[in-house]
Amino acid sequence: MWVVALLAFCWVARAGGDRIPTGRECARLGKKGAEVKSRLRTAWDAYERLFLLSFWQLSRDDPFSSVKLAALSFARGRRDDGPMILAALLVVWHQESSGLRLELEDLEGKRSELELSALPLRDPRERGAWIVRPLGAPSAPEATRGGEASVRVALVNGDELRAEVRGGGGETLELELAGGVVVPFEISDLASLRFPERIPAAQRFALGPPTEGDRLYRRAGGLDALDGTLEGFETDGVRFNSVLGQRVIPWGEVAALYIEQLGKSKPRAPGPDVPVTVEFTAGGGRVRGALLALERERCRLRLGQSEVAFPLSAVAELVVADGRLTFVSELEPSAEVGRGAPFGDELGMTWPHRMDRSVTGSELRAAGVGHRRGVGLHAPTQLRFTLDGSYRVLRGRVAIDDSTSTNAASARGSVIFRVWADGKALWESPLVRGGDAPLALPTLDLVGKKELVLEADAAGDFAGDRADWLDLVLVR
Repeated sequence: MWVVALLAFCWVARAGGDRIPTGRECARLGKKGAEVKSRLRTAWDAYERLFLLSFWQLSRDDPFSSVKLAALSFARGRRDDGPMILAALLVVWHQESSGLRLELEDLEGKRSELELSALPLRDPRERGAWIVRPLGAPSAPEATRGGEASVRVALVNGDELRAEVRGGGGETLELELAGGVVVPFEISDLASLRFPERIPAAQRFALGPPTEGDRLYRRAGGLDALDGTLEGFETDGVRFNSVLGQRVIPWGEVAALYIEQLGKSKPRAPGPDVPVTVEFTAGGGRVRGALLALERERCRLRLGQSEVAFPLSAVAELVVADGRLTFVSELEPSAEVGRGAPFGDELGMTWPHRMDRSVTGSELRAAGVGHRRGVGLHAPTQLRFTLDGSYRVLRGRVAIDDSTSTNAASARGSVIFRVWADGKALWESPLVRGGDAPLALPTLDLVGKKELVLEADAAGDFAGDRADWLDLVLVR
């Protein structure tokens, strides 16, 4: 399409389309003709300026009109406008030719693509989709610079984010999220802040909240735990009241902060917005909000009381959270049997399950491809979930995690996967070995089922039996 448009640009510029009378034609009318020409040119300039102001919008919705305006600018000798318009034209052409598009996935797992020309999209369900993934986008700016300024934020609703503190005031904390977007969060939305690079490795698993009140871990040589009351945030630090009195602890000295939940957040009044969960690129975490619109360059959301716009390049995946589609990793297991202990006891090494991570705690990865959703187990393990009988089907894939690829050839894993529902076997895989491509489950019927069991059965000497359940989805 843009090749044709550029040819049209050249043709209109050469022809001087929609031209005004030439000097020779006006000369035939004498002095009056010259005045006519002057007035026509003034009117034409005003017309041209008016439409050039709308160029950016036109360039998105009607590239041929944009080409014509740019060409007319050159044809009329408008040297000040012409280069600007041509540059803008090339920017839009690059956007259209860069291959940026959206992948849509429906409830049954069928995928299709949506071109940018079909945007804005305010509700993916209008296209029969519950999952949206931007494809072909350039790399997004890092959500943070990394290093000790990077903070891991746990929200009250269970979401986790990677961010940087950008300031605050009173009960509001400003965080820079994926794509450089700064979002305010209220104290009532926050469960904890952790600065991993400021926490000594030996203490990373020892930090936690107090039984009552708030707790701030202050970096002062080692880590000092201060129990007390969080009074608020400031640009320079955290206002905290403890045995040391009320003082502002500089952000550079804060290693972790655990915030007591004094009451439930006030629910926002229901509206027409679409509830979604957004997963960010580059390990930026995920957040729940309300979708306002997917546009050509950005994803507009409502987070709490704030409306924010993330660049599409910062969005890895958007899932409509209306209850029709639920990732198994979002559920709390009712029981876990085995925990990867080969002899069925707690005397040796155990491997508890991990949600949205491999059993080692690393990214779920199989056949060289990373997966943001799933369950990591180590055989032998059975993981049980209580259902309410409303789910129709289960779908997903299984594989041995790529983390075993560095093991000796004999220790890269071999597992048989099984799915049970209400005590009956629904599916059993063939032997899956480390390095095999992910194996898709058939669509499994769960209508009326009240219990789901995922089993990873060791089929050898247990070495490397890191079983990944990938993109495992329950559908209503």
